[in-house]
Amino acid sequence: FFFFLVCNSFFVHLGEMMGFVGSVGWTESGVLGQKSSFVCCNKPILGGRVGRRTLGRWEMMALRVAVVGGGPAGACAAETLAAAGIETYLIERKMDNAKPCGGAIPLCMVDEFDLPISLIDRKVRKMKMISPSNREVDVGKTLRDDEYIGMLRREVLDSFLRERAIEKGAKPINGLVTKINMAKGDSDPYSIEYSDYEDREKDAGKSKTLEVDMVIGADGANSRVARDMDAGDYNYAIAFQERIKLPEDKMEYYKELAEMYVGDDVSPDFYAWVFPKYDHVGVGTGTVINRPAIKTYQKGIRDRAAEKLAGGKIIKVEAHPIPEHPRPRRVNGRVALVGDAAGYVTKCSGEGIYFAAKSGRMSAEAI
Repeated sequence: FFFFLVCNSFFVHLGEMMGFVGSVGWTESGVLGQKSSFVCCNKPILGGRVGRRTLGRWEMMALRVAVVGGGPAGACAAETLAAAGIETYLIERKMDNAKPCGGAIPLCMVDEFDLPISLIDRKVRKMKMISPSNREVDVGKTLRDDEYIGMLRREVLDSFLRERAIEKGAKPINGLVTKINMAKGDSDPYSIEYSDYEDREKDAGKSKTLEVDMVIGADGANSRVARDMDAGDYNYAIAFQERIKLPEDKMEYYKELAEMYVGDDVSPDFYAWVFPKYDHVGVGTGTVINRPAIKTYQKGIRDRAAEKLAGGKIIKVEAHPIPEHPRPRRVNGRVALVGDAAGYVTKCSGEGIYFAAKSGRMSAEAI
């Protein structure tokens, strides 16, 4: 919930983290540099076409880009690429995926990414910080009447962004990437091996290969792309969340309210939350330093908020890693990481939706 306070300062540094300086392009050395159009295979790319050496000469062919991962980072990258006329493949293993997530977005994201208001489940205008002794402090009093924190369900947002990318021309592939074979030379393609889930009954998990000129890794904290491009590791938190459907009177209490709890009983180094959604609340916590005890901390937040959650029914249990900092290497040759795969998350809050969408779009715009 601190993310709306740090959005502006974060993006002062995001360009540096991704390697952006001034007018940018990916150089043949595998980093983003200044005074360069996009360079691939030792030739500049103009109009979405790439020079590929064939029979000792350069032959202009359509640029092919694979975006691995269909969350906000991947979908926004694919949309931008496809809208520019670039041959774009969007690979997602689970098209109806509901990533465990608090689901909070800053108001600026609604306009910047042209999101319909119908995606927002709740407009949070009131926030409470609750101490270990259960003393409550109201925060967010500086919000104007037209300002709010948007609360949404990731399955709804991600589906909308993916469908929009597909409408712009991105080619969806329902599959699990199992290996990225890095290009051996400047003029060689990248070979992506994946299990095709398009027709599970007929060819469940059939192995296929796709050759492309560039790869954007938007496949989350456990990124296969990051592993195969030797991006290095990062520390991570485990976030655990239960979706709890409440009686109407209890849900009314959370109509415009979100709560954050602190204390060793709910997390030794993070915070616990109760975030309102369409017809339920997300109740969760996270930790870096004691991940094996995450279920103990989850019980702690349920106990702390027990009175407000009385009569509720757990409808979904979910957990997911959250990066603590950017990976050591985020660009290698013609492969780049964005979103959680790169580690673009606000450490103090775990917020990453806006930064994922932003970095995905920025990477595609650089291409």
